Amino acid sequence: MNPQTSSDAESTPSVKSNPLKPALIAFSFVLLASLLFIKPYLIRAVIYNFPDIYDYKHFSNRAVHAGKAEPWEVALDPKFKPDTTLEHRLKDLKTTSLLVVQNGKIVYEKYDLEGGPQVLSGSFSMAKSIIALLTGFALQDHQIQSLDDPLIQYLPEWQYKSLNPEDPALARASVTLRRLLTMTAGSNWSEDYVNPFGITTESYYGDDLFRTALRQQVIVKPGSVFNYQSGVTQLLGMAVSRAVHQSLADYASEKLWIPLGAEHEALWSLDHEDGLEKAFCCFNATARDFARLGQLVLQKGMWKDHSLLNTAYLEEMVKPHQVLDRKGEPTNYYGFQWWIEQSHQGPVYYMRGILGQYVLVLPFKNAVIVRLGHKKGERIDHTFEEVKLLIDWAEQGFSP
Repeated sequence: MNPQTSSDAESTPSVKSNPLKPALIAFSFVLLASLLFIKPYLIRAVIYNFPDIYDYKHFSNRAVHAGKAEPWEVALDPKFKPDTTLEHRLKDLKTTSLLVVQNGKIVYEKYDLEGGPQVLSGSFSMAKSIIALLTGFALQDHQIQSLDDPLIQYLPEWQYKSLNPEDPALARASVTLRRLLTMTAGSNWSEDYVNPFGITTESYYGDDLFRTALRQQVIVKPGSVFNYQSGVTQLLGMAVSRAVHQSLADYASEKLWIPLGAEHEALWSLDHEDGLEKAFCCFNATARDFARLGQLVLQKGMWKDHSLLNTAYLEEMVKPHQVLDRKGEPTNYYGFQWWIEQSHQGPVYYMRGILGQYVLVLPFKNAVIVRLGHKKGERIDHTFEEVKLLIDWAEQGFSP
Protein backbone atom coordinates (compact mmCIF):
# COMPACT_ATOMS: atom_id res chain seq x y z
CA MET A 1 0.00 0.00 0.00
CA ASN A 2 1.19 3.48 -0.78
CA PRO A 3 2.40 5.01 2.51
CA GLN A 4 0.73 8.32 1.71
CA THR A 5 -2.58 6.55 1.02
CA SER A 6 -2.29 4.71 4.32
CA SER A 7 -1.63 7.92 6.20
CA ASP A 8 -4.60 9.66 4.61
CA ALA A 9 -6.87 6.72 5.37
CA GLU A 10 -5.86 6.75 9.05
CA SER A 11 -6.29 10.50 9.43
CA THR A 12 -9.77 10.70 7.97
CA PRO A 13 -11.66 8.79 10.68
CA SER A 14 -9.89 10.79 13.42
CA VAL A 15 -11.42 14.00 12.09
CA LYS A 16 -14.87 12.46 11.94
CA SER A 17 -14.52 11.12 15.46
CA ASN A 18 -14.11 14.66 16.90
CA PRO A 19 -17.06 16.63 15.49
CA LEU A 20 -17.00 18.93 18.55
CA LYS A 21 -13.41 20.06 18.04
CA PRO A 22 -14.25 23.18 15.97
CA ALA A 23 -16.93 24.08 18.47
CA LEU A 24 -14.48 23.70 21.37
CA ILE A 25 -11.94 25.89 19.60
CA ALA A 26 -14.59 28.53 18.97
CA PHE A 27 -15.79 28.32 22.56
CA SER A 28 -12.23 28.68 23.87
CA PHE A 29 -11.70 31.72 21.68
CA VAL A 30 -14.92 33.32 22.90
CA LEU A 31 -14.01 32.53 26.51
CA LEU A 32 -10.56 34.06 26.11
CA ALA A 33 -11.99 37.13 24.42
CA SER A 34 -14.55 37.51 27.22
CA LEU A 35 -11.85 37.25 29.90
CA LEU A 36 -9.75 39.87 28.16
CA PHE A 37 -12.81 42.11 27.94
CA ILE A 38 -13.62 41.62 31.62
CA LYS A 39 -9.98 41.76 32.73
CA PRO A 40 -8.11 43.79 30.08
CA TYR A 41 -4.93 43.81 32.20
CA LEU A 42 -4.48 40.19 31.10
CA ILE A 43 -3.42 41.45 27.67
CA ARG A 44 -0.37 43.14 29.19
CA ALA A 45 0.24 40.15 31.45
CA VAL A 46 0.27 37.85 28.42
CA ILE A 47 2.41 40.15 26.28
CA TYR A 48 5.09 40.79 28.90
CA ASN A 49 4.74 37.33 30.48
CA PHE A 50 6.97 37.75 33.57
CA PRO A 51 8.02 40.87 35.50
CA ASP A 52 11.38 42.34 34.52
CA ILE A 53 13.64 44.98 36.04
CA TYR A 54 13.07 47.23 33.02
CA ASP A 55 9.28 47.01 32.99
CA TYR A 56 9.07 50.77 33.50
CA LYS A 57 9.58 51.00 29.73
CA HIS A 58 6.18 49.33 29.29
CA PHE A 59 4.31 51.48 31.83
CA SER A 60 3.43 55.12 32.24
CA ASN A 61 5.72 56.80 34.79
CA ARG A 62 5.92 59.92 36.91
CA ALA A 63 9.31 61.52 37.35
CA VAL A 64 10.92 61.81 40.76
CA HIS A 65 12.87 64.96 40.05
CA ALA A 66 16.40 65.48 41.30
CA GLY A 67 17.89 68.80 42.30
CA LYS A 68 21.55 69.73 42.43
CA ALA A 69 23.50 66.50 42.06
CA GLU A 70 25.95 65.61 44.81
CA PRO A 71 28.06 62.80 43.36
CA TRP A 72 29.48 60.20 45.71
CA GLU A 73 33.16 60.40 46.51
CA VAL A 74 34.72 57.39 44.81
CA ALA A 75 37.63 55.73 46.60
CA LEU A 76 37.81 52.24 45.12
CA ASP A 77 39.77 49.87 47.31
CA PRO A 78 41.24 46.66 45.80
CA LYS A 79 40.64 44.75 49.04
CA PHE A 80 36.90 44.94 48.42
CA LYS A 81 36.68 41.84 46.29
CA PRO A 82 33.95 39.18 46.56
CA ASP A 83 35.20 35.70 47.27
CA THR A 84 34.84 33.05 44.59
CA THR A 85 31.62 31.59 46.02
CA LEU A 86 29.88 34.97 46.15
CA GLU A 87 31.22 36.07 42.79
CA HIS A 88 30.03 32.92 41.01
CA ARG A 89 26.64 32.98 42.70
CA LEU A 90 26.03 36.60 41.79
CA LYS A 91 26.97 35.80 38.21
CA ASP A 92 24.55 32.85 38.16
CA LEU A 93 21.79 35.15 39.39
CA LYS A 94 22.47 37.62 36.57
CA THR A 95 23.62 40.49 38.75
CA THR A 96 23.70 43.81 36.92
CA SER A 97 25.02 46.06 39.73
CA LEU A 98 27.01 45.55 42.91
CA LEU A 99 27.98 48.61 44.92
CA VAL A 100 29.51 49.13 48.36
CA VAL A 101 29.50 52.46 50.18
CA GLN A 102 31.60 52.59 53.35
CA ASN A 103 32.25 55.65 55.48
CA GLY A 104 30.29 57.66 52.95
CA LYS A 105 32.46 56.71 49.94
CA ILE A 106 32.04 54.24 47.10
CA VAL A 107 34.72 51.64 47.77
CA TYR A 108 33.52 48.93 45.39
CA GLU A 109 31.49 49.19 42.19
CA LYS A 110 30.91 46.63 39.46
CA TYR A 111 28.40 46.42 36.64
CA ASP A 112 27.67 43.42 34.46
CA LEU A 113 25.35 42.54 31.60
CA GLU A 114 23.43 45.71 30.69
CA GLY A 115 24.01 47.42 34.05
CA GLY A 116 25.82 50.73 34.46
CA PRO A 117 26.09 53.80 36.73
CA GLN A 118 23.41 55.62 34.73
CA VAL A 119 21.06 52.68 34.14
CA LEU A 120 17.68 52.77 35.88
CA SER A 121 16.55 49.49 37.38
CA GLY A 122 13.21 48.52 38.89
CA SER A 123 12.94 48.21 42.65
CA PHE A 124 9.97 45.87 42.89
CA SER A 125 9.15 45.65 46.61
CA MET A 126 12.05 47.87 47.67
CA ALA A 127 9.47 50.57 46.97
CA LYS A 128 7.64 49.45 50.11
CA SER A 129 10.62 50.64 52.17
CA ILE A 130 10.45 54.00 50.41
CA ILE A 131 6.79 54.26 51.41
CA ALA A 132 7.85 53.71 55.01
CA LEU A 133 10.31 56.60 54.73
CA LEU A 134 7.68 58.87 53.19
CA THR A 135 5.28 57.94 56.00
CA GLY A 136 7.92 59.08 58.45
CA PHE A 137 8.26 62.44 56.72
CA ALA A 138 4.48 62.96 56.71
CA LEU A 139 4.40 62.17 60.43
CA GLN A 140 7.33 64.50 61.12
CA ASP A 141 5.56 67.33 59.28
CA HIS A 142 2.31 66.68 61.19
CA GLN A 143 0.44 65.92 57.98
CA ILE A 144 -0.15 62.57 59.63
CA GLN A 145 -1.03 63.11 63.26
CA SER A 146 -0.26 59.62 64.56
CA LEU A 147 0.64 56.17 63.28
CA ASP A 148 -2.35 54.97 65.25
CA ASP A 149 -4.72 57.02 63.12
CA PRO A 150 -7.23 54.79 61.32
CA LEU A 151 -6.74 54.39 57.61
CA ILE A 152 -10.24 55.70 56.94
CA GLN A 153 -9.24 59.07 58.37
CA TYR A 154 -7.19 59.57 55.19
CA LEU A 155 -8.98 57.17 52.86
CA PRO A 156 -12.69 57.21 53.75
CA GLU A 157 -13.58 55.46 50.47
CA TRP A 158 -12.27 52.20 51.83
CA GLN A 159 -15.14 49.94 52.93
CA TYR A 160 -15.10 46.31 53.97
CA LYS A 161 -16.99 43.70 55.91
CA SER A 162 -16.65 43.99 59.65
CA LEU A 163 -15.42 41.20 61.87
CA ASN A 164 -18.20 42.11 64.24
CA PRO A 165 -21.51 42.74 62.44
CA GLU A 166 -22.92 44.22 65.62
CA ASP A 167 -20.26 46.93 65.65
CA PRO A 168 -19.24 47.71 62.03
CA ALA A 169 -17.05 50.60 63.16
CA LEU A 170 -14.83 48.31 65.22
CA ALA A 171 -12.85 46.71 62.41
CA ARG A 172 -12.77 49.89 60.32
CA ALA A 173 -11.15 51.87 63.09
CA SER A 174 -8.71 49.10 64.02
CA VAL A 175 -6.92 49.17 60.65
CA THR A 176 -4.41 51.87 61.47
CA LEU A 177 -1.41 53.25 59.63
CA ARG A 178 0.84 51.38 62.05
CA ARG A 179 -0.83 48.08 61.16
CA LEU A 180 -0.37 48.83 57.50
CA LEU A 181 3.31 49.60 58.11
CA THR A 182 3.83 46.33 59.99
CA MET A 183 1.81 44.18 57.56
CA THR A 184 -0.65 43.25 60.31
CA ALA A 185 -3.80 44.77 58.79
CA GLY A 186 -5.64 41.43 58.56
CA SER A 187 -6.42 41.86 54.86
CA ASN A 188 -7.62 39.11 52.52
CA TRP A 189 -5.16 40.23 49.80
CA SER A 190 -3.61 37.18 48.10
CA GLU A 191 0.12 37.66 47.52
CA ASP A 192 0.17 35.28 44.57
CA TYR A 193 2.71 36.07 41.85
CA VAL A 194 1.78 33.12 39.62
CA ASN A 195 -2.00 33.32 39.19
CA PRO A 196 -2.73 35.55 36.15
CA PHE A 197 -6.25 36.16 37.48
CA GLY A 198 -5.03 37.08 40.97
CA ILE A 199 -5.28 40.50 42.53
CA THR A 200 -1.48 40.91 42.71
CA THR A 201 -1.15 40.41 38.95
CA GLU A 202 -4.06 42.78 38.41
CA SER A 203 -2.43 45.43 40.58
CA TYR A 204 0.82 45.17 38.62
CA TYR A 205 -0.64 45.19 35.10
CA GLY A 206 -4.05 46.81 35.66
CA ASP A 207 -5.08 50.40 34.96
CA ASP A 208 -7.28 51.15 38.00
CA LEU A 209 -5.12 50.51 41.04
CA PHE A 210 -7.24 52.70 43.30
CA ARG A 211 -10.30 50.53 42.79
CA THR A 212 -8.27 47.32 42.97
CA ALA A 213 -6.72 48.27 46.31
CA LEU A 214 -10.08 49.25 47.77
CA ARG A 215 -11.44 45.74 47.17
CA GLN A 216 -9.50 44.41 50.15
CA GLN A 217 -11.48 43.20 53.15
CA VAL A 218 -10.46 42.36 56.68
CA ILE A 219 -10.64 38.66 57.53
CA VAL A 220 -8.26 38.49 60.50
CA LYS A 221 -8.25 40.67 63.60
CA PRO A 222 -6.00 43.64 62.75
CA GLY A 223 -2.77 43.67 64.71
CA SER A 224 -2.85 39.95 65.48
CA VAL A 225 -0.92 38.33 62.60
CA PHE A 226 1.94 39.36 60.30
CA ASN A 227 1.08 38.66 56.66
CA TYR A 228 3.18 40.20 53.87
CA GLN A 229 0.78 41.81 51.36
CA SER A 230 1.46 44.27 48.57
CA GLY A 231 -2.11 45.57 48.71
CA VAL A 232 -1.57 46.77 52.28
CA THR A 233 1.35 48.93 51.14
CA GLN A 234 -0.77 50.28 48.31
CA LEU A 235 -3.41 51.44 50.78
CA LEU A 236 -0.70 53.04 52.91
CA GLY A 237 0.78 54.85 49.92
CA MET A 238 -2.64 56.15 48.92
CA ALA A 239 -3.19 57.41 52.48
CA VAL A 240 0.19 59.18 52.56
CA SER A 241 -0.49 60.85 49.22
CA ARG A 242 -3.84 62.07 50.53
CA ALA A 243 -2.28 63.34 53.75
CA VAL A 244 0.44 65.38 52.02
CA HIS A 245 -1.77 66.52 49.11
CA GLN A 246 0.85 65.43 46.58
CA SER A 247 1.61 62.49 44.37
CA LEU A 248 4.04 60.02 45.87
CA ALA A 249 6.59 60.83 43.17
CA ASP A 250 6.46 64.56 43.92
CA TYR A 251 6.70 63.91 47.65
CA ALA A 252 9.66 61.56 47.15
CA SER A 253 11.34 64.25 45.09
CA GLU A 254 10.80 66.88 47.79
CA LYS A 255 11.74 64.74 50.78
CA LEU A 256 14.33 62.34 49.38
CA TRP A 257 15.68 62.86 45.88
CA ILE A 258 16.44 66.59 46.10
CA PRO A 259 17.79 66.66 49.70
CA LEU A 260 19.88 63.51 49.13
CA GLY A 261 21.53 65.00 46.05
CA ALA A 262 20.44 62.22 43.69
CA GLU A 263 22.41 62.25 40.45
CA HIS A 264 19.60 61.04 38.21
CA GLU A 265 15.89 61.52 37.93
CA ALA A 266 14.00 58.42 39.10
CA LEU A 267 10.76 57.11 37.66
CA TRP A 268 7.79 55.77 39.59
CA SER A 269 5.56 53.56 37.44
CA LEU A 270 1.83 54.31 37.30
CA ASP A 271 -1.31 52.30 36.65
CA HIS A 272 -2.12 54.55 33.67
CA GLU A 273 -1.03 57.88 32.21
CA ASP A 274 -1.26 60.61 34.88
CA GLY A 275 -2.53 57.90 37.21
CA LEU A 276 -1.59 56.39 40.54
CA GLU A 277 1.88 55.30 41.63
CA LYS A 278 2.33 51.60 42.28
CA ALA A 279 3.30 52.15 45.89
CA PHE A 280 4.09 48.49 46.47
CA CYS A 281 6.68 48.32 43.71
CA CYS A 282 8.08 49.96 40.63
CA PHE A 283 10.40 52.74 41.80
CA ASN A 284 13.15 52.91 39.18
CA ALA A 285 16.58 54.37 39.92
CA THR A 286 20.31 53.81 39.56
CA ALA A 287 22.36 51.75 41.98
CA ARG A 288 24.21 54.85 43.18
CA ASP A 289 20.99 56.67 43.95
CA PHE A 290 19.39 53.65 45.64
CA ALA A 291 22.45 53.65 47.92
CA ARG A 292 21.48 57.11 49.20
CA LEU A 293 18.37 55.64 50.82
CA GLY A 294 20.48 53.12 52.69
CA GLN A 295 22.95 55.82 53.72
CA LEU A 296 20.12 57.93 55.15
CA VAL A 297 19.01 55.00 57.31
CA LEU A 298 22.61 54.19 58.25
CA GLN A 299 23.05 57.78 59.45
CA LYS A 300 19.78 57.60 61.40
CA GLY A 301 18.15 60.35 59.38
CA MET A 302 21.13 62.68 59.28
CA TRP A 303 22.36 64.11 55.98
CA LYS A 304 25.11 66.67 55.49
CA ASP A 305 25.30 67.37 59.21
CA HIS A 306 21.62 68.13 59.65
CA SER A 307 18.60 66.05 60.55
CA LEU A 308 16.52 65.13 57.54
CA LEU A 309 14.24 62.53 59.14
CA ASN A 310 13.42 61.95 62.78
CA THR A 311 15.86 59.48 64.36
CA ALA A 312 13.25 57.99 66.68
CA TYR A 313 11.02 57.09 63.74
CA LEU A 314 13.90 55.47 61.85
CA GLU A 315 14.89 53.42 64.88
CA GLU A 316 11.33 52.15 65.22
CA MET A 317 11.17 51.49 61.47
CA VAL A 318 14.02 48.97 61.64
CA LYS A 319 13.00 47.39 64.94
CA PRO A 320 11.30 43.97 64.74
CA HIS A 321 7.64 44.40 65.65
CA GLN A 322 7.38 40.81 67.01
CA VAL A 323 3.72 40.25 66.10
CA LEU A 324 3.19 36.53 65.49
CA ASP A 325 3.51 35.43 61.89
CA ARG A 326 1.32 32.81 60.22
CA LYS A 327 3.51 30.05 61.67
CA GLY A 328 2.85 31.38 65.17
CA GLU A 329 6.41 32.66 65.58
CA PRO A 330 7.37 36.22 66.58
CA THR A 331 8.20 38.38 63.57
CA ASN A 332 11.77 39.24 64.46
CA TYR A 333 12.67 39.89 60.82
CA TYR A 334 10.39 42.78 59.83
CA GLY A 335 9.74 46.33 61.02
CA PHE A 336 8.01 49.12 59.11
CA GLN A 337 8.24 47.76 55.54
CA TRP A 338 11.95 47.02 56.11
CA TRP A 339 13.44 43.55 56.50
CA ILE A 340 15.85 42.72 59.31
CA GLU A 341 18.55 40.05 59.40
CA GLN A 342 20.58 39.27 62.50
CA SER A 343 24.25 38.74 61.65
CA HIS A 344 27.08 37.65 63.94
CA GLN A 345 28.18 41.26 64.29
CA GLY A 346 24.81 42.95 64.59
CA PRO A 347 21.52 43.63 62.83
CA VAL A 348 21.30 44.31 59.11
CA TYR A 349 18.37 46.34 57.79
CA TYR A 350 17.43 45.95 54.17
CA MET A 351 15.11 46.77 51.31
CA ARG A 352 14.11 43.79 49.17
CA GLY A 353 12.63 43.20 45.72
CA ILE A 354 11.25 40.00 44.25
CA LEU A 355 14.00 39.50 41.65
CA GLY A 356 16.84 39.97 44.11
CA GLN A 357 16.96 43.77 44.45
CA TYR A 358 18.59 44.77 47.74
CA VAL A 359 19.83 47.77 49.65
CA LEU A 360 21.55 46.44 52.77
CA VAL A 361 22.40 48.70 55.71
CA LEU A 362 25.24 47.28 57.84
CA PRO A 363 25.82 49.51 60.89
CA PHE A 364 28.65 47.31 62.21
CA LYS A 365 30.66 48.14 59.05
CA ASN A 366 29.29 51.67 58.58
CA ALA A 367 28.42 50.44 55.11
CA VAL A 368 25.66 50.09 52.53
CA ILE A 369 25.52 47.38 49.86
CA VAL A 370 23.35 47.64 46.74
CA ARG A 371 22.73 44.57 44.60
CA LEU A 372 20.52 44.72 41.51
CA GLY A 373 19.87 41.95 39.02
CA HIS A 374 17.48 39.62 37.26
CA LYS A 375 17.19 36.66 39.66
CA LYS A 376 17.13 35.79 43.34
CA GLY A 377 18.54 32.66 44.94
CA GLU A 378 17.16 30.03 47.24
CA ARG A 379 15.16 31.03 50.29
CA ILE A 380 16.88 30.46 53.64
CA ASP A 381 14.66 31.06 56.65
CA HIS A 382 13.12 34.50 56.11
CA THR A 383 15.68 35.72 53.61
CA PHE A 384 17.65 34.53 50.58
CA GLU A 385 21.05 32.96 50.11
CA GLU A 386 22.62 35.94 48.34
CA VAL A 387 21.70 38.21 51.26
CA LYS A 388 23.49 35.89 53.65
CA LEU A 389 26.48 35.68 51.29
CA LEU A 390 26.68 39.47 51.05
CA ILE A 391 26.53 39.80 54.84
CA ASP A 392 29.21 37.11 55.25
CA TRP A 393 31.37 39.06 52.79
CA ALA A 394 30.99 42.19 54.90
CA GLU A 395 31.72 40.35 58.15
CA GLN A 396 34.94 39.02 56.64
CA GLY A 397 36.10 42.54 55.89
CA PHE A 398 34.92 42.71 52.27
CA SER A 399 37.93 40.68 51.17
CA PRO A 400 38.43 37.01 50.16
